[in-house]
Amino acid sequence: MKAREKHYCKFVGAAIRALREAREKSVRLFAYENDIPQATLSRIERGDNEAQLVTLKKIAEGFGWSLSELFLHIEEKIPKDFKIFDDEHY
Repeated sequence: MKAREKHYCKFVGAAIRALREAREKSVRLFAYENDIPQATLSRIERGDNEAQLVTLKKIAEGFGWSLSELFLHIEEKIPKDFKIFDDEHY
């Protein structure tokens, strides 16, 4: 994984962690309630893993949201000027 991709995964993971903690759920409980392996959720929250779409859908449903609503909440927590690719790629 490239450095900027890793940073993005860390932003996504931190956002998911903050959303989970705001609901006062432990990793263990949230993972159990939403049929996500605890280790997988922990790796996503640390930014060590790219989340698969199905896992993101389970996370969204765990918050009572659609996938698009989850993405909106995550995007709110990522710096607006962050880009995975720099302008040289275009």
